[in-house]
Amino acid sequence: MSTRSSRAAVVSAGVCALLSSLAIPALATTAPPATAARPAVPATSPSLQAAMPSPGARHSATVVPGITGTAARDNDPPLSASQRFAQLSAGQTKAAQASAAAPKAPATAATPAGLTPWTGAFHGYWGVDPDQTIYGAQATQSLNPGLVAPTATSDFVYAPTLDPSGIDTIEMSTIYDSGGNYVGAWDWGAASPGFAKTAAINSTFLATYATQVNGQYFYSVQNVQTDPTTNTWTAYLYNYTTDSWDTFYSSSDTAKLSNSGGGWDMDEVYTSYNSSTGQGNYCTLSDGDVFESTGLQYQLSSGGAWTPATTSNSTTNLAYPRGSDLGCTDLGYTIPTQNSALAVTNGTHSGNEIVGSGSRRCIDTNQVKFANGTKEQLWNCNSGAGQTWTYNADGELTVDGGKYCLDASDYGTANGTKLQLWKCDGTTNQEWSFSVNNALVGIGSGKCVDATGEGTANGTQLQLWTCDDTSNQQWAWS
Repeated sequence: MSTRSSRAAVVSAGVCALLSSLAIPALATTAPPATAARPAVPATSPSLQAAMPSPGARHSATVVPGITGTAARDNDPPLSASQRFAQLSAGQTKAAQASAAAPKAPATAATPAGLTPWTGAFHGYWGVDPDQTIYGAQATQSLNPGLVAPTATSDFVYAPTLDPSGIDTIEMSTIYDSGGNYVGAWDWGAASPGFAKTAAINSTFLATYATQVNGQYFYSVQNVQTDPTTNTWTAYLYNYTTDSWDTFYSSSDTAKLSNSGGGWDMDEVYTSYNSSTGQGNYCTLSDGDVFESTGLQYQLSSGGAWTPATTSNSTTNLAYPRGSDLGCTDLGYTIPTQNSALAVTNGTHSGNEIVGSGSRRCIDTNQVKFANGTKEQLWNCNSGAGQTWTYNADGELTVDGGKYCLDASDYGTANGTKLQLWKCDGTTNQEWSFSVNNALVGIGSGKCVDATGEGTANGTQLQLWTCDDTSNQQWAWS
């Protein structure tokens, strides 16, 4: 096996969770054959596609039941409206900044790999920003009715939350806090912005305004400028029992017409640090939950045609997020369709296999040799130590009890750079994001983990390559 010719000084010690090793016999290597290109995984399943209503569906005279006034304001975050808007519209990522700036402390057997401790409310977010002023937005958003936010702390999870642009007066959010779970309208046109109306996510709401896809609840929201002269915006929820849009809330403010830009479709959290878990309070309680936005589309002119959010009309505020960017030790991110669909899964990925979509084989440490320079390959999944990966808050994929990281050779960023093991050192060529279309993207390179030659056979080596959405670049936890 080749070794690295030179190495920079260690930046910082990697934060790595401890796992048990299981010895297996040495594995032989065969040359990877060239294979034909394989089709990409479909962006959305037929059932999820069917859950996305037409923007042109009938608008009814029905008003969605809910509460207003002080009771609705109880769902406001622990940050002023002006601060929140400035942070989100600027695309800042406090989580990423804190993670990058602070030294990393080693984990212990009792405490899993965590984030740098913080005090006060941690504000993190990831999602899509339109690149221009838009006049309407629609999306189908996830619901997690079983999620219970901590009652002892000020944790607020807005996932997803939809705000069309700088001129709009309404932001529609999915709310999880100590008071319960809601869908709410934040009134940006009010003299004192805040939540103006909320509807509890209860059995009645789920039976009327939600649909289930593979066990996951979704609701659909439309937020449009309904009167350009008065700059009136109206938010609607889709009624799945009547196949029509019901009115949720309206607000007007002509002063906002002087704004430009702004807007987002984000997963957003405010959470307090929990020293016993090494992450935000909400992380453990939301373990296994999926926060997903799909079918995001815009009106680029008032009353105009609808068009999907794409890379030509929008951007993601953070291209390759990690768990630390939302205050958790581990999160999985996907963008099934840029930029109209995004998802965050809160689930632990400790001591597990990573399986290739095209090959159905695992990312494997050749001959279970835990040493600097050992090349990584495809091999039949066997639950062995060489296939037991831990993904931590720093985006590192580690084996051998956290000693070695998946590493792009010689800090390489070019196509064809081989992937190997190297002692964890905190550099970006050892940091990865489960991101675009289930790809595994290098933080330092922006390129995808790729089975060389689109190979599927045992022994096919892994490399960096420009992301192209083919199945040899798609990976999933076993």
